[in-house]
Amino acid sequence: MSPMFGTITRMIGLILGALVIGAIFDVMPWAVIGALAIGLAWQLRQAHRFSKWLDNREAEQPPASERNDIWNQIYRQVYQIRRRSQRRKQRLADLLERYQTSAAALPDVVVALRADYSISWFNRAAGDWLGLKQRDLGQRIDNLVRYPDFIRYIQAGRYNEQVKLIMPGQGDRVLSMQIIPYGGDLYLMVARDISQIHRMELMRRDFVANASHELRTPLTVFAGYLETLIDRFQDHPSLGPALTQMQRQTSRMHQLIQDLLQISRLETLEPGRRDNAVDIPALLERILSETRSLSNGAHTIDCDEIDTGLWLLGDERNLYSAFANLLSNAVQYTPSGGRVSASWQRTDGGCQFVVVDTGIGIPKQHISRLTERFYRVDPGRSSSVGGTGLGLSIVKHVLRLHEATLLIDSVPGEGSRFICRFPENRTLSHGHDRIRNTDTGE
Repeated sequence: MSPMFGTITRMIGLILGALVIGAIFDVMPWAVIGALAIGLAWQLRQAHRFSKWLDNREAEQPPASERNDIWNQIYRQVYQIRRRSQRRKQRLADLLERYQTSAAALPDVVVALRADYSISWFNRAAGDWLGLKQRDLGQRIDNLVRYPDFIRYIQAGRYNEQVKLIMPGQGDRVLSMQIIPYGGDLYLMVARDISQIHRMELMRRDFVANASHELRTPLTVFAGYLETLIDRFQDHPSLGPALTQMQRQTSRMHQLIQDLLQISRLETLEPGRRDNAVDIPALLERILSETRSLSNGAHTIDCDEIDTGLWLLGDERNLYSAFANLLSNAVQYTPSGGRVSASWQRTDGGCQFVVVDTGIGIPKQHISRLTERFYRVDPGRSSSVGGTGLGLSIVKHVLRLHEATLLIDSVPGEGSRFICRFPENRTLSHGHDRIRNTDTGE
């Protein structure tokens, strides 16, 4: 017999007994009311016992009840649900303990953060490298890790990038740190020791800078004597062409050294150290004039929608180098008769400088590597136009200093589009006029 059927049978028996007693003693209504009151009181008592049992978290077994009573079934089902829940909680607790044990043993820093960047957990390496203590749990991480670069990283919120921190007092330890969002509104901060990589990078940078400086002096002497020889033997049928070719390669080597020195200088700079209000429209006017001289009328060079009221917070010298490199590349890799256009405009998230050409284009598989040093899509063509393979690398470093990004879109045979996007915090307003200037190159 099922518990529900047993409970219903008892209620029916109680009511029938009340009817019999009421008929015998002629108190039928009172007998029925009494039977219902007894049934209700019993159910209320069972409900009260059930509520006390639920409140008692330490109670394992349910209290004894009638074997075929509905309350016995409720107790048993709730007890089974509670047991399953406890087993799940225990499994989760075991998993969490194993995770924390394994994360604590990691040689890298691991810090779990809440939505407000307060610390909920950290491993041993975080305590050793960042100086975190157990009393710091619940504190905001940016109140404890007070490095300016890290504070800017938190405020910018660009967590797809990493930030490099040099830790003074720890043997010049260098950490590469990144915050990873997870679970909707939680964060995991991880950091690894890149001290050895950083030292090797410094050695490479110093070597390039020193070698470039050492090469510049003898190259200047060589170029001077070469110029004297060209003045004397330029009409010689065999020496003249050879000396001219030597002069061309010397100039190319000189430009290569200049670019290497510039990259070395850019690598030592930090964002925001030399920022001033830069009149970008005036800067572009100068660059476009030089670009038209470089083209010598072979291309149509136009300047679309230059916002004369839009300035930028940055370093004028470095911005000039980046924008000039993009425009000179566009001219060099666009056949005669092609078009090169530039624009400087506001966007929803800041502002952007765009260079579009109708040149030879770039195959898709090469685009991700264009900013690498000396990377060439077509080495033969790059040599013929006099490129050093460092122009886009310089652009990348300049944009890094200005918290900007470089986007490249290109179709072989149709042309390329280079977009430099600057954030809102670097955008400055200076007037509200717009100009549209077009030069046909004729």
